[in-house]
Amino acid sequence: MKKIKTNIADSIKDIGEFYDHRVWHFITVNGVDLGDRMEIQYFFSKYNEADEVVCFHLEAGYDEEIPSVVSLIPSAYLGEGEAVDMFGIDIQDISRGTILDDDSEHAPLRKKS
Repeated sequence: MKKIKTNIADSIKDIGEFYDHRVWHFITVNGVDLGDRMEIQYFFSKYNEADEVVCFHLEAGYDEEIPSVVSLIPSAYLGEGEAVDMFGIDIQDISRGTILDDDSEHAPLRKKS
C-alpha cells in the first residue's frame, strides 16, 4: 500500500488531482484517534490491480474542521458521516446522525482522557 500524506489545506486539491473514477475505486474513509488529534484516511484501490491500494492521510486537531471530499466522491458521505458520528470529527457540511441517533453517546470511539 502506498501512503500519501496531505494536510487540511491541501487535501481536496491533492485527492482531486489523484482521483479518476475510471481508474480508482474509492473504498472508505477511516478515522484513527491518536490520543490528542485525529488521523483521517481515504483509501482507494486501482481497478483490475488487486494489490494496488493508495491511502491519503492527514492529521487534524479535535476542534479543526476538515473539508469534505463529497464534492469529488459523492459516495464518501457515508464514511464521512460515520467518522463524524463515531469520533466527533468536524467535517464540512456533514452533520451528526448518519449512523447514530441524536440521543446516542457523542463520539463513542474517541479515546477518553
